[in-house]
Amino acid sequence: MGYAITIPKRLTMGEELIVIPRKEYETLQKHLAEVQDALIKIQRGEEELHKGKTRMIKSLAELQK
Repeated sequence: MGYAITIPKRLTMGEELIVIPRKEYETLQKHLAEVQDALIKIQRGEEELHKGKTRMIKSLAELQK
């Protein structure tokens, strides 16, 4: 992680702010989007599992059947 500058609350009227380089911000935004996408897919998979739309397998060979 690169450098960050903290702006005190007294200068921003109650909010403590942090300034980071744009490249680092964009990296964090991309990571957040990937995590959110993964969580949505996990939730969808759990819903399908509870509805019985999935099947359990013991090996990858069973997928070819």
